[in-house]
Amino acid sequence: MKAVSVLTKHVFPKSLFGRLFLSALFVAVLVIGLIWSWLDQRFYQSLDREADLRLRRTAEILASALTGAEDREEQREKALESFQQLEKTGGLVQNLYLIDIYADPPAFIASYTQPGSHSAQMLPPTADEAEELAYNYINALDRGEMVFPDPYAYGVSRRFKIVLCPVFDEFGMLESVIGIEADMEYLSLVSDFRKLLAEAVVAAMLLSFLTALILARSFARQIALLNKSLKLVEQGSAPQHLELGVNELDRLGDGIELLAQELAKQRSQVQRIYEQKLDELAFTGGAIAHEIRNPLSAIEMHFGLLKRQLTSLSGPQAEAATTALSEISEQLAHLRTLLENYLAYSRKVQPKIVLVNLNEFFDRLISSRKTVLPDFSCEVELVNIEQAWFDATLMQQVFENLVNNSVQVLASEPAAIYIKVELQAAVLRIFYADRGPGIPTSLRGQLFTPFVSGRTGGSGFGLALIRKLVEAHGGEISYIGGETGGAAFLIEVGQHENPGGR
Repeated sequence: MKAVSVLTKHVFPKSLFGRLFLSALFVAVLVIGLIWSWLDQRFYQSLDREADLRLRRTAEILASALTGAEDREEQREKALESFQQLEKTGGLVQNLYLIDIYADPPAFIASYTQPGSHSAQMLPPTADEAEELAYNYINALDRGEMVFPDPYAYGVSRRFKIVLCPVFDEFGMLESVIGIEADMEYLSLVSDFRKLLAEAVVAAMLLSFLTALILARSFARQIALLNKSLKLVEQGSAPQHLELGVNELDRLGDGIELLAQELAKQRSQVQRIYEQKLDELAFTGGAIAHEIRNPLSAIEMHFGLLKRQLTSLSGPQAEAATTALSEISEQLAHLRTLLENYLAYSRKVQPKIVLVNLNEFFDRLISSRKTVLPDFSCEVELVNIEQAWFDATLMQQVFENLVNNSVQVLASEPAAIYIKVELQAAVLRIFYADRGPGIPTSLRGQLFTPFVSGRTGGSGFGLALIRKLVEAHGGEISYIGGETGGAAFLIEVGQHENPGGR
């Protein structure tokens, strides 16, 4: 079984069309070959059986005619008369002879050869050849059996269809043997029949080839339609109803339609729940911001008043007051930043999908970041793609946050960033990597969760906001780790005019 599996894997084509075509053609060729062999054998056997029957009947007629002859001369006359009568009937008989077994040595009593144009090699037997032939089967002849010697056992010159018929005397003793030979020209019918069969086989092979081709192409096209329906399901579109004319394939097509409907239903449900959660998050964020901003504004106002009053202090008290005021100011600024980040994260996002020129998009992104960040290098590789569908403003915010993280984590040296963009099966795949220290293993499971950060002073909203913006496009972002040890992310976004699915 393993050998057959290996043979099938390496020899047979992998396409459905190729396998169906070769399988149908192989079965057709096998059936045609078996039928050809069976017909050829049956036809040869029928001809050979018919020849045996005719020779047997002829021998019986001759034996009956010779019964009652009183002496050898009368037996000879009756044999010659019977031989000449057989000449008028034509047929298969070529040589006839009557051998006297009592004679020493045995000799022809009568011998006759039908006239006609025959091959020089097809000669009548000599007395010695007839004697040898009769003695080879003497036991069967003594038992009164007719014998059919193998015509292929005596060389080309004696290749006749032969029957030996015993003739007994009044005492039941073997007296003589009748020999009848057919020239086997009837086997030329076998050759003609084989030519006819060969022509029929060629015609059947051509018909089988065309049938296998049409059958394989028909099934391959039907499977291609099913694959097209699956592609539409993968892209989130509803497939068309297919009538393929094959019950099993029609049921498979119906199953694909049901799958598309179920997926659409689930996507709609997930979209509804997602939007509901976003609304709740936006409402909660606004409420929290309102509740925090008012006290925070009051705290900042009174802090300013307190700061002006403490400016009159001097000495150790002034130094202690300055340290305390600096710490309070820093914490208020951090709280304000945290509040703004939370508001940005909780705000509901609705992408406006447009067709974006990728070269212009990344040139604008890199230029804008280099004006506000320390020096860094960024290599962008576009693989067989120049334009893509997404919200340029939101996606720019995604990459600004990624670039900010890469540059800030390497404050002591210029950051090196690599971005690769490619299109695979209607999905935009963006690979982002830097050569920084990467993300600690302990943080990777909660990397995109708010308030989780591996950087001192970080709020943990940067990557969480990135995931939210990517998911708003109906896409996904995942951390895949960098080959050189740095951070590496994979962003995947569906490519049609409105890919936002959540």
